[in-house]
Amino acid sequence: MSGPTARTRVLDLIEHVSGPLSDDEHDPGPQARAAAQHPDPGGARHNLLRQEAVPMTVLAQDPSVVDEHGPVRAQIPVPAERLQRGPRGHRFHVVHLNVGTGQATPPVLLHADDAWTYRDRWSVERHPDATTLSGDREFRAQNVYAVAARTLALFEQHLGRPIPWRSGSPQLYLIPQALVEANAFYSREHNGVLFGWLPALGGRPALYTALSHDVIAHEVSHAILDGLRPRFTEPGLPDQLAFHEALADLVALLSVFTVPGVARRLLVPGNSDHILFPSDADALRMPDREERAAALLAGRAVLLMHLPLARLAEEVGGRAQRPSVGDDTSGRFPALRWSVVLEAGDRWKSDPQFAEPHRRAEVLVAAFMQTLVTMWAGRLEPLRVEDDGLDADRVAEEGVKSARHLLAMLLRGLDYLPPVDLGLADVIDAVLTADRRLAPEDEHDYRTALEHAFAGFGITSPRHPMVDADGMAAPAGDGTPDGAREEPAPAVCPPDPDADTALGLRYEHLNLVALRTSPEAVYEFIWNNAAVLQVDVRFPTRVERVLSSTRVGPDGLVVTEILADYTQRLRTAVRDLPPGIRAPDGMAPEDRVELWGGGVLVFDQFGRFRLHQRQPLLDPDRQTRRLQYLVDRGLRGQDGAWGSSDGLGEDRRLALLHPSRRAAVRTTTNVSGQYT
Repeated sequence: MSGPTARTRVLDLIEHVSGPLSDDEHDPGPQARAAAQHPDPGGARHNLLRQEAVPMTVLAQDPSVVDEHGPVRAQIPVPAERLQRGPRGHRFHVVHLNVGTGQATPPVLLHADDAWTYRDRWSVERHPDATTLSGDREFRAQNVYAVAARTLALFEQHLGRPIPWRSGSPQLYLIPQALVEANAFYSREHNGVLFGWLPALGGRPALYTALSHDVIAHEVSHAILDGLRPRFTEPGLPDQLAFHEALADLVALLSVFTVPGVARRLLVPGNSDHILFPSDADALRMPDREERAAALLAGRAVLLMHLPLARLAEEVGGRAQRPSVGDDTSGRFPALRWSVVLEAGDRWKSDPQFAEPHRRAEVLVAAFMQTLVTMWAGRLEPLRVEDDGLDADRVAEEGVKSARHLLAMLLRGLDYLPPVDLGLADVIDAVLTADRRLAPEDEHDYRTALEHAFAGFGITSPRHPMVDADGMAAPAGDGTPDGAREEPAPAVCPPDPDADTALGLRYEHLNLVALRTSPEAVYEFIWNNAAVLQVDVRFPTRVERVLSSTRVGPDGLVVTEILADYTQRLRTAVRDLPPGIRAPDGMAPEDRVELWGGGVLVFDQFGRFRLHQRQPLLDPDRQTRRLQYLVDRGLRGQDGAWGSSDGLGEDRRLALLHPSRRAAVRTTTNVSGQYT
């Protein structure tokens, strides 16, 4: 099924199955009917009008990850709201439909009689046997809804505002059994996440990707980032799509630590109260204090990176047919990806494998996850070493603190990323900048550890293209004072004779109330301050969004900001490229090219300018590398221009994350991004 007709058919089916005219709409399913007819006196009945969040039982790892109690089950807080059958809230809608056949099953009802009440039918108290959860269609519906809602809540918590979907629709569809395959993907075309499944076969149990916490969090993160930064799928350097994949992996891995009790259960199998680090014995015998501390840190980090908490999608990984380099499909906890063990170094920059966005993403994931295990191991130093090891509760507690902090740093940095032509260096730059503004002290040196991890892979903050009004945000990695840092020389372009920096920033004629919401008001600010902001407004300039954010730092510091994204575009012939930007072999002089630049303006709650994160349009190095990549990958638009599009169409660009399917996507399928 492909093309516009297929897309229309699928969307029509979704709307029919979920709409008020569906015959199945009024059938809540057997378990919900039984619960209504025979209410269970045990278990809490939650009034959704009186609570900010409601606990829902989910599988916190893939079903194949088990302990002595079976699959790892936990209750997670889900934002409380009126729950329609599906289940369906105001941001997510679970639809029970096979996309290939159009076959539908009735929606699931999570309440018995009142959409403003909820009782968890799968809590440990009400459903002791966790081994039966995988085969329960209604539990699978709750699982996918709850994990998706919790993932979105984490983003909104750290960004300090609601996040829209790329489609403009208030709800994202979640389809638990859309396809018969061990895969899942976010699709722009369907405005949803399609989850695959495999029936029980050859002695293997049935596989449902909608039961995997990692898979759900990963794919919903793709959808969230697509709403935040829709231009990250535009034709550009591979770093841009690689970040899409890396963010999804990191949210999946780090958000597991936010699930109550999961880190402790996975840390030590059985009922032991202590965890023994085998390397501690030799390290503790070292006479030199610094050498002893270093050996303890290194040995403990090695053990921590081998935990299932550091591995992604164990059950899908166990079904992998051809694992790629860096995958781990053997041992007790096989995994689809295990990026934390990627060896540091900059050899990946010249390795053709890492030109593909999916493989390139593992570099960023490895840098974050190696920072996690290093910070985690370092926080164990004050703990007392007993004969049987360290207290397991305290070890888990320190891991949760480290993971929560790194996840918060990562998510807060999203607003400071340039809106176009993202590079991996921009990622560490934005994360450090956002963290400096919200947590100036950095008591445990997370920023230093993260910088060292990225530097180990040859990634350092660029010579800063920021205009920093208050001098507190821009990283000072090369020792240059903030706000006075050099940047790469721009391509030669005659200066704007009407721009003048002598007057400094000007606020005259501005409506500061309108500046908080109006793209036109922000453009007026850019126009009046073009020289100071280093924006050449002679190129087409568009303010694409203006929004407000209120965030709370780890020390309780509250920061309210106004953020505005703008983009610039230059469309020209190769022969007319600005001096300094070189066209690669394979481009004819008459070929058309499209270059992009842009930035983020940050204002405080009073409308005063604070920060300008820039991706200059006339950056000769970046634009030359981008043009070379476009030619190497044949990313030419249907209008013949290099860089205007990739030929796939807007809805299908996320398929570039998975080059093995790229040819098929061009001709036969209508999905836009796949998990494996």
